[in-house]
Amino acid sequence: MIKAFRALEYTSEDSFIESDYRFDGDAGSGWTITRNGREHLILGPGYRLLQTRYCGICSTDLARRHLPFPLPQIIGHEVVARDPDTGDEYVVEINDTCIARGDSSPEVFCRSGLPSHCPARMVLGIDRLPGGFGRWILAPVNAALPTEGLPGRAAVLIEPFAAALHAVTVSPPRSGDAAAVLGPGRLGLLIIAALSAYRAETGIDFTVTAVARNARNLDRAKALGADSVVDIGEGPAPGATYETVFDASGSIDGLETALALSRNEVHLKSTHGLEFHGIRHLTELVVDELSLLPLSEHNLEFHSESEYRRNKWLYISPGNSIIHLPGHFRSFRGSVKEGLEFLCGADFQGRLPRFDIAIASSESEIDGCIRPSIENENSIVRPRGAILFSGTAGDNPLLRHIKAGKLLRTSRCGDFRRAIRTLKQNRDILNLMESHLITHEFTADRIPAAYSQAKDSLKVVIRHD
Repeated sequence: MIKAFRALEYTSEDSFIESDYRFDGDAGSGWTITRNGREHLILGPGYRLLQTRYCGICSTDLARRHLPFPLPQIIGHEVVARDPDTGDEYVVEINDTCIARGDSSPEVFCRSGLPSHCPARMVLGIDRLPGGFGRWILAPVNAALPTEGLPGRAAVLIEPFAAALHAVTVSPPRSGDAAAVLGPGRLGLLIIAALSAYRAETGIDFTVTAVARNARNLDRAKALGADSVVDIGEGPAPGATYETVFDASGSIDGLETALALSRNEVHLKSTHGLEFHGIRHLTELVVDELSLLPLSEHNLEFHSESEYRRNKWLYISPGNSIIHLPGHFRSFRGSVKEGLEFLCGADFQGRLPRFDIAIASSESEIDGCIRPSIENENSIVRPRGAILFSGTAGDNPLLRHIKAGKLLRTSRCGDFRRAIRTLKQNRDILNLMESHLITHEFTADRIPAAYSQAKDSLKVVIRHD
């Protein structure tokens, strides 16, 4: 099968250029992608050809030139596409992994239930795999999920809603809790909608407050399910605190505020890429979905809610004093460089090359656990694991939060299947999301204008006619 088309590619100059693409192959034997007459990318078996119908523009697209992946590229990952032969419509999960392709011998991250953290993965419209700004995409066969009757334009919200719903399921409110969403913008409004859907689905009684520095989206927040709204442009309301604060502000000031407002947990969903009180790798903490917790015997057994395992290996950074561990743990104490070398040894042959838990005593040791080497993007602790803080907090607000027995949780991509199921059961929430979040629609011949508009809008959608 051959499909040739012209597409607008995004460049490192924050602009678009037009290129000729050709997809040649099939799902059984693989594909050759040609760009402007030259071989561009070779894909093995396990990809199906789909025709793009809609593609949303999100904050990741707007920041694409700052990400460590090659450009130019056809970007766009909030994709709704159809099978050209049957007309069936699909949303496409963005991570191209061996499980997504249906490989018969999955690698260790996929075998460990962490396919979206596989270091070798490609990412639709972000890392190498051409995205939904183009008329055609090649989707891993198991990543294309039927929309199950959800309307096409609204279905572009499934990908970001899945990420928002994942945050809620990682940090679920309990009965009687007060939850707050700080920064009701693109992401924050989706988290409010996800909290509303979770409350309707589970019957758990908790309140949701939208907290903002301006009143621009507070009406939208109430429409999507917030019980109350707070404008803190003139400073936070005296004494106002919440069990869990979902920080979607993407700013240093926002995280400072979230820590001050939280009685128990801050869920960091959006980051700014800047240093925060001596910690340089908060963004990478979110990328790896790591948690930062106080050192305790209970937290030594921490694992993601979706995982069913018992921790075995602990990394103990050099700044820690003697730590007494329960007998079933095995530990390694040394520098992060020595820890990385140990992960390559016999004890980790055939298993995930990461420690289950890391114990750190300072800001620099936390950073070292998150990104121990400048040579790659690998942490020393497994994705969705935890770093336990054992040191002195000083005047660091984040470490004071942890030393007080509170939590910092993070999350990234979500479960599309759960998101689709939730939205099918809560059509009113999907309708509200479409009417309050999708502010503009452009045809695909106007992608540069759509991209420019997205910088000042909630959700812009590109339509391929």
